[in-house]
Amino acid sequence: MANDIISSMQNPKVKALLALQQKSSERRKSGLFVVEGLRELLHCVEAGMEIDTVFFCPEILKNEQADMEVLTSLNAARGIYEVTAEVYSKMAYRGGTEGVMAEVKEKKLALSDLRLKGRPLIVVLESVEKPGNLGAILRSADAAGADAVVVCDPLTD
Repeated sequence: MANDIISSMQNPKVKALLALQQKSSERRKSGLFVVEGLRELLHCVEAGMEIDTVFFCPEILKNEQADMEVLTSLNAARGIYEVTAEVYSKMAYRGGTEGVMAEVKEKKLALSDLRLKGRPLIVVLESVEKPGNLGAILRSADAAGADAVVVCDPLTD
């Protein structure tokens, strides 16, 4: 399943992933963003997002056999790569990780893509600078059953 086993932080694929994590300019230029965790990755798949590249560490996977079956079912455009635990620990940006991260293609939506019915609840945002604030608003909108969140001038990605 895996194309290669990556054991060096100097690997160009690892460097590219780290650049995506750290630089919004890199995310905008490439149209990719990083997702960490199997559950989060599966949410992306369910939402119709296109998976570009997957990195996994079998030593960290919680349920290795079941998780490997899920990973093999992903249709990653550029491949699925096994990484060592040492490399994965340097790539991971959150604790308690599940041993899987991926580069996912951004899905741009426009107002014309909205399909609203009845009396929709729409949240409109302007000048949200901090990613944590945007995340809190998105979670609140989801909990309230909002039909759409419109970000007018994205200062955060």
